[in-house]
Amino acid sequence: MIYSSSSIRRHAIFMLSLLILCTSCVGPKFTYNQEGFSNIKFSQGKWILNRPVVYGMDDDLYDHSLKKWKGLIGDSLFLLNELRQNKLISDNIAFDLNQDDLENIRLGTNCDYIINTKIRILNEELIALSIPRPPVYTGTTERSNETVVQVRIYSLKEKKLISSRTALGIVKEEVRTGNSSGISLAITSEGIGVNGIHRIVEFYKKNRHD
Repeated sequence: MIYSSSSIRRHAIFMLSLLILCTSCVGPKFTYNQEGFSNIKFSQGKWILNRPVVYGMDDDLYDHSLKKWKGLIGDSLFLLNELRQNKLISDNIAFDLNQDDLENIRLGTNCDYIINTKIRILNEELIALSIPRPPVYTGTTERSNETVVQVRIYSLKEKKLISSRTALGIVKEEVRTGNSSGISLAITSEGIGVNGIHRIVEFYKKNRHD
């Protein structure tokens, strides 16, 4: 398989961001919003992991999301491409689902739950590795990376949303009057998205009711 230079560059930045996330003592700060149940019985029924709805980044996060959810749910978790081999199901399932959508998915897959994910970059002003900048002589300059991750869990049998969790992550850099910035490392917005998925899955793992 031949990869384009832009694809290789994106992958390198993504991996550098993960390295920073693992080694830096200062990670993104998150705020959360939880609606519905926190203690889900992941050992019951068959689950579908929908492809993430992604804004402002590549959809490579699907592999990371799959690994995290697979670790929680195990062999009862199915991918859309697996289900399409033998089932009648749409190529694209929306993030927001109504009762008719949920009924059609249940009839087409014979599954019990679906996990939907939406990832949106709100701000991206910092790169993974930045060179020194000249001093700022008036006021304070602030730059940031900011990403929001939303997860919704639907019950196909009950045809309703049973749990929703949102993680808003942000990394900031400030340069004050008369100071210059040296070489700095920052978690990219995509890296914040990865960390947001991890934190949400860990939340459900901690609170699972099996």
